[in-house]
Amino acid sequence: MSVRIITDSACDLPLALAEKNDIDVLSMPFVLKGEEHLDDLGKTTDIDEFYDTLRAGENATTSQVPFGSSYEAFERAYAAGSAAVFISLSAELSGTYQTAVLARDQFLEAHPDASIYVVDSKCASTGEGLLVLAAAERAAEGMRADEIAQWVEDNRGRVNHLFTIDSFEHLVRGGRVSAAMGAAGTILNIKPVMRVDDRGRLVPLKKPRGRHKALEAIADLTAERIEDPASQTIVIAHGQWPEYAEELKRMILERITVGGVIDARIGCVIGAHTGPGVLSVYFWGVRREPYND
Repeated sequence: MSVRIITDSACDLPLALAEKNDIDVLSMPFVLKGEEHLDDLGKTTDIDEFYDTLRAGENATTSQVPFGSSYEAFERAYAAGSAAVFISLSAELSGTYQTAVLARDQFLEAHPDASIYVVDSKCASTGEGLLVLAAAERAAEGMRADEIAQWVEDNRGRVNHLFTIDSFEHLVRGGRVSAAMGAAGTILNIKPVMRVDDRGRLVPLKKPRGRHKALEAIADLTAERIEDPASQTIVIAHGQWPEYAEELKRMILERITVGGVIDARIGCVIGAHTGPGVLSVYFWGVRREPYND
């Protein structure tokens, strides 16, 4: 039986790459200036226009993938005679995983012969995307749905995420950091370096002062944590910071040789919580450690 890989738009994969790998990407809604839009990898929502609006002082609110969207994706896979593996944004960051589980359970009540697996990626943005791409490759190679789901669970902790941001504003708005911490960071010109921990939470890692030191820290950490770089393709993604994405790429490639680099954009749902000045790198490396609050 063929396997359909399903994910949500927080995976932030380039649209052409998602389509090439036949990945069913479910759009996450967001509200901007009182109107609901869909985060759909830039298909209908212009990412630069979104960030321009944030820079103008507007705030966006985001929602999980609706129950009906997950159920309909399972219907599409079933109608095509395929099993389904849904890989979601970290359950620590969104209710998409829990809602997809409910949709799966209801679908299986109506279609007990269906084969559906829902996996929490414990990843975010194109870290989730890397995991989804690896699952799609295994589906194309003929791996069974249960084997793919197990492989994802066994390997999701190897996907490393390193982020920095230009401003604390959106992290404070989203409750990711306190207002006091955000004010102190702004005064001290701190450009925090963050990671995703083993539970799938966005947590602090380093507090360099100034953008250049933040990029150097990310490049150093990438070289330190990556495994077998020459055989893998890494992802460098940004909100609306292309010049610094290129600078980070140069710094990383000065330190290590990789098999390739995917240039990606951080989409509207993740970007609503980070702002336009977000820059990140994702790669396969040493397993993510716990974070002690």
